[in-house]
Amino acid sequence: MKATAIIPAYNEEKTIENVLRVAKESQFVDEVIVVDDGSFDNTAEIAKTNGARVVKMEKNSGKGQALDRGVKSANNEVLLFLDADLIGLEQRHLDFLLGPVLDKGYDMSVGAIDRSQLGSFLNNIFQRTESPFSGIRAIKRDFWFKIPKKYKRDFYIESAITYFAKKNNLKVCPLVLYGVSHVTKENKRGFWAGTKARWKMNFQIVFINIALRLKKQHGFSNSGN
Repeated sequence: MKATAIIPAYNEEKTIENVLRVAKESQFVDEVIVVDDGSFDNTAEIAKTNGARVVKMEKNSGKGQALDRGVKSANNEVLLFLDADLIGLEQRHLDFLLGPVLDKGYDMSVGAIDRSQLGSFLNNIFQRTESPFSGIRAIKRDFWFKIPKKYKRDFYIESAITYFAKKNNLKVCPLVLYGVSHVTKENKRGFWAGTKARWKMNFQIVFINIALRLKKQHGFSNSGN
């Protein structure tokens, strides 16, 4: 069994090439899809040059909708979600992520970025606190279509995936991807624009987590399509 790597990207020309290279060379991945979420830089051209299939959004629609387009375009039952701004990604990390889902009976694995520079204690804390919101996951395709469509938007999506996985007793493998980090929003967009984007992301994460917990009657839904 092989996996499809899905990489949502918005103006990620500086970092996406290495992520693509690692995904293309993985023994467990035979399809790489980049969802260009309205980029105005060379993201799409770099993706095509590196052998990815590019799906273009008509306008910048947010991470959740970009992932949904990618999933609907995928041919495999196992999906690997990767951020386009990852630094230090290597083959061993993809093996680490995909192994539990492909070979060990897990429904999902979640990769937290490495914060070992903060010490093992804080790294373990960040693993628990950041994993629910991580964009680095291996999941099964049928699970995606059971998540209600209204949560497949912006930065709601990671919290929704985590919530519905727990709600329905999916077997989840949390991991730390040692050596992997990502470019901060402030470095990508400049201090003020990056700070604004970070606060917007954090607000959405807090909002959706409160909303989900207030709606305990939610279970799996066929409205994910």
